[in-house]
Amino acid sequence: MVKPQRAICTECEICMQVCTWHHFQVAGTKRSRIRISAQWPDIPSIRVCLACRKKECITACPTDALSFDGWIRLDEEKCDGCAVCAGVCPVDGINFDPETGNPLICDTCQGAYQCVQCCPVNALKKKEG
Repeated sequence: MVKPQRAICTECEICMQVCTWHHFQVAGTKRSRIRISAQWPDIPSIRVCLACRKKECITACPTDALSFDGWIRLDEEKCDGCAVCAGVCPVDGINFDPETGNPLICDTCQGAYQCVQCCPVNALKKKEG
């Protein structure tokens, strides 16, 4: 999973742009699975699914639309956009697609870690284990 290093993030949002492009082939940040926000001079907040041990989002999903197989997977056919998964996420790591209403949960770019590769200041790392 992705491990944020908040103190060195410059809020450039390159990770968000790359995430959106990788998954949807569109420019912008609104459909990103990672979110950067800050109120200067505070340290930026980097919000992304960390695939926590308890995986409360999977347990809480009333339609069984979420599963884990190396990363959180979404079955779009089963998802009704209820947002229960986001409500139980302990790190506020679930965003919602403004186009479909479905949750946007980090899938590590299926192991390619595009956000980690593109971060110019190494504020994102690949978390082992």
